[in-house]
Amino acid sequence: MSPKPFEIMRWESPKQPDQEFLGRMLQREGLQSESIELAARSQTPEMKFDRIVVMVPALGQLQVSFPGYGAIELDPGDILEINPGVLHDIIVTGSQPAIILQAFKNQ
Repeated sequence: MSPKPFEIMRWESPKQPDQEFLGRMLQREGLQSESIELAARSQTPEMKFDRIVVMVPALGQLQVSFPGYGAIELDPGDILEINPGVLHDIIVTGSQPAIILQAFKNQ
């Protein structure tokens, strides 16, 4: 496990991915994702999970905050893996709703 609370892989293609493509990408990794929609300019409560959570924004801009560590910005296609037991929340920073594909990895 990484000493950081998360690992991130940035989407580097100039073409923005669509939700169907991202879902297939997660499925190829053996992950079953669910789609979560968050309202524009909203914030989730703080949360943590007992497994690795994989989040991939399909639409919108997000900020994921880690108390005591800082925050990171996510754009569509970025892949964020958060280690088990790590407290975090999500803020939708843009004026449009966000759609996140979320899946869990067994350790």
